[in-house]
Amino acid sequence: MPIHHRVYKWRDSSVGTVMGVQAECREYKSFVFISLHDSFELFNGCFLIHKILIFKMSRMQRDFSNADFDEIDALLSQLTEEELETLAGEVDPDDPYLPPSERCRDQTKKKPTGPYDREKLLKFLEDQGKNEKDWEQNKEFIKEIRGKVWVPPPKPVQEEHPELEHVTTEWDEILSGASEAEIVELAAILGFTGLVNQVQFHAANKNDKHVSYGGWNAAAKSEPLKFVPPEPDNKTDVEESIKRLKENDPSLTELNLNNIKNISHERMKQVIEAMRTNTNCKNLSMANIDMPDSVAKTIVEMLEENKTLLTLNIESNLLTGLVIADVCRATLKNQTLIDLRLSNQRAQILGTKIEMDIANSVSQNSKLLRLGIHFNTLGPRAKVQDVLKRNWDNLRLKRINEKGDKEEEDE
Repeated sequence: MPIHHRVYKWRDSSVGTVMGVQAECREYKSFVFISLHDSFELFNGCFLIHKILIFKMSRMQRDFSNADFDEIDALLSQLTEEELETLAGEVDPDDPYLPPSERCRDQTKKKPTGPYDREKLLKFLEDQGKNEKDWEQNKEFIKEIRGKVWVPPPKPVQEEHPELEHVTTEWDEILSGASEAEIVELAAILGFTGLVNQVQFHAANKNDKHVSYGGWNAAAKSEPLKFVPPEPDNKTDVEESIKRLKENDPSLTELNLNNIKNISHERMKQVIEAMRTNTNCKNLSMANIDMPDSVAKTIVEMLEENKTLLTLNIESNLLTGLVIADVCRATLKNQTLIDLRLSNQRAQILGTKIEMDIANSVSQNSKLLRLGIHFNTLGPRAKVQDVLKRNWDNLRLKRINEKGDKEEEDE
């Protein structure tokens, strides 16, 4: 007897039941073939052909290891053309296992409307084009110019003053009798630097009569190089400076120890230790003295205690990136330092992590106005620039407010 129930997609194991009927599942491409142990026929739009049910299956359920292709081909060969077309309509259009030409039904089959001969059609179109007459023109072609032709306006005529051509001045008489060298000298005095060379220009300004100006094409001769004496050594007495710092001398407001050679590390530490309690020295410069990290660590402790130092210059030493970051972080405790110079150290490249640490320390400092550090990373560099600009703006606003308050008090 036929089974009048809808057959659903097979989802369980390869052997089971379909609506209470024993069945065996086999897979082929995008279809599942289920062999039923009872005889039944086509119903509800599903093909039940010779105990076979055909269903679509998902991609996750494909396994062709147990497929019997000979039996499937034999079953498909028994189908009629209409049944095969209907079966092809059940194919999954997104199935990658089928060629693109077989993923959808053929909808282009049409009966020919008549016999078609391409050569005959082309010959007919060619003869038709030759035999047909051109369209008649309602109006013959006559070349006409519409509108107005553009005529450029006349140029204004400059009035000539013949009487001015014969007017002479005393300058004409002087220049007519001057030599080329004198004219070059006059051009140099008047500042026509494009007409004279450098030697002629400086000689005219100094009124040097011993220089030969020559002509317009005179070559500038080389002059002997000027001797520039070397800068004298820094003769600051380190021992005396340490003593004055410890005594808190009011006259010692600036200490410059730059470029002092052979200064020991102990002397450096003594200078920095004396600065911890000093309240008068505001500018300290210790550049290019081969300062190591061990000495710079005492600077970190000094900055956390000193509240009067405004400028600190320790450029061109032997500091590493970690110590430089510690020095910048130490300025946050008192925030009295306005100028800090740390460039040209042993560590030419600080690294992104240390540069970000320095930038974060500077961003929390509202008093620092100048920072001498070279950043290789764009982010920390831009961040420090914005912070320093903000501090300058705050200082300017504070000065304007103080000026306004003073004017109100005077009134």
